Amino acid sequence: MVEYLRFSKDDLYQFCIEAFTKAGVPKSDAELLADHLVTASLRGVDSHGVIRVPYYVDGIKKGLVSPVTKITIIKETPISALIDGGKGLGIVVANEAMKMAIKKAKNSGVGLIGAKNLGHVGMLAYYTKKIAKEKLIGFAFANGPALVAPWGGAEKVFGTNPLSYAFPVDDKEPIVLDIATSAMASFKIKVAALRGEKIPEGVGLDPDGNPTTDPTKVFRVGTILPFGKHKGYGLSLLVELMSYVLTGALPSTKVPIHASVQGGFFIMAVDPTLFRSYEEYSKDVKELVEKIKSCKPAKGFDEVFLPGEIEDRTTKERLEKGIPIDKGTLKELEQVAKELNIRLPKPLDT
Repeated sequence: MVEYLRFSKDDLYQFCIEAFTKAGVPKSDAELLADHLVTASLRGVDSHGVIRVPYYVDGIKKGLVSPVTKITIIKETPISALIDGGKGLGIVVANEAMKMAIKKAKNSGVGLIGAKNLGHVGMLAYYTKKIAKEKLIGFAFANGPALVAPWGGAEKVFGTNPLSYAFPVDDKEPIVLDIATSAMASFKIKVAALRGEKIPEGVGLDPDGNPTTDPTKVFRVGTILPFGKHKGYGLSLLVELMSYVLTGALPSTKVPIHASVQGGFFIMAVDPTLFRSYEEYSKDVKELVEKIKSCKPAKGFDEVFLPGEIEDRTTKERLEKGIPIDKGTLKELEQVAKELNIRLPKPLDT
């Protein structure tokens, strides 16, 4: 059994702010980082949550990312822009790219923003969901350090290369998909190792190229496989093309292997009224949602979920009961707290 302690979101939020400001990050940027990581933890995306604090701080310490983010616009049109993040914190750069995409979509119907030279952008759903809250459709792609083999290969060529989309649904939470195109996100393998759990078959290869369920033989030392065989490989290639080839960012094979860095980032916002009235769009998306939710569950299932629905329910549960952190992750947070001379919040269970 994995042992957990639960913490309040507000206490973890303040801890993150204190950690990042101690590492030299301006207060407003530290608040954004804290909000992003705590939001990920609330949604149950623990691999992109507060577990990232020690790695972002380590990335700053090693000079892989700059604590002060300075963004430069390289090229811009009414519907697009390419920005240079100045090796700044990826969440700060990606958040600015998101705001630019929203503004351009509201003015011109579509906003396409590419970003390069930036740190790890975190959970893509953070951005696409905010786009959907503006009654726009959001898409995001990001490549990262090469950890994943193309289907049929046994060498690292791609990052875990996540993609996300979000569609607004009036009076309800947006439909949000956020997935790695690898069989498992790299830090989910890390989390499994910290918890002493096995990973499913078909997720990764050990350093000798043999299939394994031991996360310690896959995380950073072995090779991750694409999900769905050739299908995940095709989507991973799509993300690489959108994030690297289209923007001129680093290919996955040239991105340093560290949890604080990224290759490139591409985000898009689309106004559905480019095609029809928002009322027509809204009516049809609601009808589609109703068809899905009223679908008879298959054997072994209680209901059919929409993408993002489980995360929304997890958020409600964790807001009430606190965010669970396993003992392995807690040790890493305690270590960074010691290094920065700050205190971890007290768990709710004690």
